[in-house]
Amino acid sequence: MKIGRFIVNILKIHSLNGNKKRRKNYPPHGLFEERINVPYMNDDNIQHSFDIYYAKENRKNCCIIDIHGGSYIFGEHKDNYPFAVPFVKEGFDFVNIDYVPNSGKTSTKDILDQCAACLNYVFSHQKELNIEGDSFAITGDSAGGHLALSMAEAICDKEYAKELGYEFPDIKIVAVLANCPVYDFVHVGDGSLSSSGMKRLFGPTYKDKKTFELICPKTHFASLKCPVFVSTCSQDFLRWHSLNLKEDLEKNNHNHQFIDITSDEKGVGHVHNVLHPEHKLAIEVNNAMMEFITRNKDFSLNK
Repeated sequence: MKIGRFIVNILKIHSLNGNKKRRKNYPPHGLFEERINVPYMNDDNIQHSFDIYYAKENRKNCCIIDIHGGSYIFGEHKDNYPFAVPFVKEGFDFVNIDYVPNSGKTSTKDILDQCAACLNYVFSHQKELNIEGDSFAITGDSAGGHLALSMAEAICDKEYAKELGYEFPDIKIVAVLANCPVYDFVHVGDGSLSSSGMKRLFGPTYKDKKTFELICPKTHFASLKCPVFVSTCSQDFLRWHSLNLKEDLEKNNHNHQFIDITSDEKGVGHVHNVLHPEHKLAIEVNNAMMEFITRNKDFSLNK
């Protein structure tokens, strides 16, 4: 049976309840100097904002920008505060960005437009925002992994950015870090979603193959010129996307690292390192991400 709009909405409610539980277990804010709900658009929508957490000591020459997941239809930047904590403790300034999720009337391209606007704001106001260093890494989980990969592709390739309608300043991006990402967006719903489910998740353009191809990381893999970190696990229901990305990275001798956690423990599933960052296996993945950034700190698109 294909998943329809009703079941998608049930999944959304279940996930939102899970996020409320996480916020209770990981009370947000207070550990670091921070700026909360910084607006990046001239409107009153609180989701057009981002948070910055500043490292207290041993500040690295790199800021991590995180794009949250949520199947394109739910989630908020504050949900990923626990994920940010270990990175800030290690000296990375950390930006959690937000966007308005799909409602059935808006599309995934609209989400990408918001992410691009936020990134442009952060890049253009770095000094005012007191963000340390001259380089950035972009990370995202699940749907956010798709958004992070697409943003990295657009930053790396000015022609692709132009196709999307974006223009980024010249900035140094040292890595993109995708946790259990959606990679082949064109075929993400094949065989599993009804038309109503597709419309609920991806908006009114769900039948528009050209738009899907335009914003599909796999379609524009050649634009992805920066180092790539990918994590997945044996219980990741989107694992085939990570394996597909790994295959393309290996085929093209692309600078990358692939982490695949084998475990049947409860909680060690899809984006476990984001949802449960204090678990020993999550720590393993997140430490590997930090080591990957450090190893590629001298990467430059202009070399």
